Amino acid sequence: MSKLEETKAPNFNSKEMGCIICGETMFYSPENFVHVCLRGDHGILAYFEPDSCWFAAEEKTVAKLEKRGIKYHFIPKSVFENGGIGPNFECEYHENEKRV
Repeated sequence: MSKLEETKAPNFNSKEMGCIICGETMFYSPENFVHVCLRGDHGILAYFEPDSCWFAAEEKTVAKLEKRGIKYHFIPKSVFENGGIGPNFECEYHENEKRV
């Protein structure tokens, strides 16, 4: 059994949560009830608390979730691209940019 298969799902009762794939601490948005990880080579990965479901943007990440029997939704890259979000979760908005 690989280390990935031995890793248990994180405790979802906490607002601090490690990514189920890379282990890094995920960003939590209390307004949206979502944990998001942008680190690692797994692409955008999010956990939505109300329906206890993962959202993944990379097919290889989906395959890992599926292998472990974890509920998920696959969000194709085109959805993010249509929203103006790049592959590293860059968007057209720049917080420090002076507006004219």
